[in-house]
Amino acid sequence: MAPAAPATSPGHDPRSDGRRRPAQRTVSRRALLQLLVGVLVVGVIPIVATVHILDANALQNERARTDSALRAQLQGASQELGQLGDDASNRADDLARSPVLQRAIIASDRSAIKKIAAGAPGVLFYLRRERVAGHGPPVALARSISLTVNGKRIGTVVATIALNRRLAARLARTAAHGRSDRLLIVRDGTVVGSGQHIQMHGRTVQVGGHSYRGLLSRVPNAVGISLFALRPEKTISANVRPYQHRILYAALGSFALLILVALGFARPILNALGDFRRVASQAATDGLTSLANRRSFDDELALEWRRAERVGDSLALVLVDLDNFKSINDELGHQAGDAVLRRVATILDSSARQVDFAARYGGEEFAVLAPETDLRGATTLAERLCADVAAATIELPDGRELSVTASVGVAVKGDLDRAEKLVAAADEALYEAKRGGKNRVMVADPQRETATTVSA
Repeated sequence: MAPAAPATSPGHDPRSDGRRRPAQRTVSRRALLQLLVGVLVVGVIPIVATVHILDANALQNERARTDSALRAQLQGASQELGQLGDDASNRADDLARSPVLQRAIIASDRSAIKKIAAGAPGVLFYLRRERVAGHGPPVALARSISLTVNGKRIGTVVATIALNRRLAARLARTAAHGRSDRLLIVRDGTVVGSGQHIQMHGRTVQVGGHSYRGLLSRVPNAVGISLFALRPEKTISANVRPYQHRILYAALGSFALLILVALGFARPILNALGDFRRVASQAATDGLTSLANRRSFDDELALEWRRAERVGDSLALVLVDLDNFKSINDELGHQAGDAVLRRVATILDSSARQVDFAARYGGEEFAVLAPETDLRGATTLAERLCADVAAATIELPDGRELSVTASVGVAVKGDLDRAEKLVAAADEALYEAKRGGKNRVMVADPQRETATTVSA
């Protein structure tokens, strides 16, 4: 805007003074400095508070992801340990049923029992309450079988499982885990095999001078022995760091905008910022279903793909396509079709986990991105979504009720080198579900050559 001409008295020409008057400054240096300081002081508090809240939320979400992964690790390790315990019980039972051992125990033939023990490492043999043969590890899980005569115990066979580093490594291999995760066997606060002391404050665990996020599970029939699944705090921080950088860049941008406002563009910039926030919200969300839209899904897939590549986690994709949706629009109208889409979106959003990302992929197709999820977990999620959609009753605008089904395709990252291949694999599995009769789940083959039917 051009500055207004200075007012003059009638009949007086300022040029008659013989000199040119200096132009009036719109903002003095002092006023500019005061404005800058005032805006920064007023603006810095909410910006810093927002950065702190967003950082805390990002860290909280990453810890929730970590807890879910550690819980899955403990579940897998506990199942494997339970299987080992069953094997030990069967071993002890087989020995106890041996006629040779039974005669030796009845006859209290210690030499015969020792000969049997020589061929059964890790098994202890007792005559009544006295151990007569066999050697067990210092820290072990034991399974025992008693031999009785006329209701009186005359001997016991005890099969042991050594609780040591080797077993911990085996248990860790059987459960899906991150690259830096650890699985420890702890007895009375001491790590078995290393002698390191463990300290736990809430879910923060200190081992060997390092800090971890950890969960524990008690080992059944083993007093004082627990399994600990741990993830280093520095790994969690590294996973959160990209989010924190984005928050920092946003904060710096906000400070730059504040300076521009102080320089005289407050009203247009604030209006533009308000419009930008509305447009950004609309650009990220599907207006009909309130789920994330395709653009947001693509951004999230790229972000999760990079994170999975960096930390070695699994990543699964579930594509859901409504069966015969065109006939609903053609026969019942687009309002009925919109009601179906909104109801299915609600089902997907409520059935997915907190760490999953649900989006409307396009038309009647939806996508659920599941981080840190292997093929089994993704298949379970897909089957639940397929069943929940089929079981739902959808009320149409005219009061009628309708049920729909969906075809579901599942794929996992595995050895794929690009996110586009993950989408293509899930999409091919989805079309296999359509061709296979609909209302079913199809899983992309790990070799990406075929798809496998899971449920109908």
